[in-house]
Amino acid sequence: MSKSENEEFFQQRQQLIISAAKVCFSQSGFHGASMADISRESGLGAGQIYRYFESKELIVSETIKSIAANWRLFLQNNLPRQSSTADIINTESGFWQDWPYQDRCLLLEMYSEASRNQAVRAVLAQEEQLLIAELETSLCQQSPGVSDQQCNERIQFLLMLVDGVACRAFGDNTLDHREKGRINGILSHHLFG
Repeated sequence: MSKSENEEFFQQRQQLIISAAKVCFSQSGFHGASMADISRESGLGAGQIYRYFESKELIVSETIKSIAANWRLFLQNNLPRQSSTADIINTESGFWQDWPYQDRCLLLEMYSEASRNQAVRAVLAQEEQLLIAELETSLCQQSPGVSDQQCNERIQFLLMLVDGVACRAFGDNTLDHREKGRINGILSHHLFG
């Protein structure tokens, strides 16, 4: 095998392990899932896994980086297409269709981990800075009459709204649809004019 083939194989194995870890972490959490669970899900022996990751903590760290990057890309692709908040606050809408249940669980787990782990907070902060920069470019161009400060405030509010829906609304089906509609009208009017 050439050096590039070895590197490609190495990266494929790492991705296989991270994919298996995501399944395990979405079911049992970062601290509840064991290396045996990851081994079973990946189809690799524990010794094989340790060739690609020195520890479970490194698997958790790389998984968090993957989740955070995927969340950023999801928002980067979906938020600029919104002209109201209706699809954001409706968890059954097309806005959320590309964010599957497993990813919802992982996102909650990641935010929980960030509350007690500085390294995870740093990863999230870095991804958020990239997201905000991208959204400033795309959203501010869509609203040429809006100041940079107003655009940034809208972005911050949209991110709070999305994070709140991701953390709360997926598990709470008791929200009244008329109340959601009323709130959407208020939010959309203030955010999108």
